[in-house]
Amino acid sequence: MPKVRKAVVGVLVRDMSVLLIRRSHSLKQHGGEIGFPGGMVKSGESYVGALNRELEEELGLSPSDYFLVGELSPVKTLMTDIKVFPFVALLRNPERIRPNPQEVEEYAMVSLKVLRPLIYEDTANTALGVVWGATARIIRNLFEEGRAFLPEIESILPRR
Repeated sequence: MPKVRKAVVGVLVRDMSVLLIRRSHSLKQHGGEIGFPGGMVKSGESYVGALNRELEEELGLSPSDYFLVGELSPVKTLMTDIKVFPFVALLRNPERIRPNPQEVEEYAMVSLKVLRPLIYEDTANTALGVVWGATARIIRNLFEEGRAFLPEIESILPRR
């Protein structure tokens, strides 16, 4: 049985927006795609350790720049078959973001209101481009599961 490849991503939230990145086109996997900062978990590394390393490598952020508040259900990428573990964190110091151009071409804080269509749809248009795939499923999970640790999400959800 092949070993499951695992990755972590940081769902960085501030003022009801999430930080999305456009990955560098030069990357072998998911180059040019819009998603969350993160990457592969190395052998023997904890998920939180991998998250801290990836946020430092991609955005220049240290753990003092964000505060972990919860985890979302893992999702699998369909094309590369990677199990992705999303961690939600409150972004304390967005002014400290220094993207590594070899990994991140561009980033933006995208309002959760703009991403609301992902509750029902498979894609959403943002200033960075179209959000789809695993990123879209993670955002849908944020709307569904995130109320446990981000109760303010309730205020932008459609009435049931």
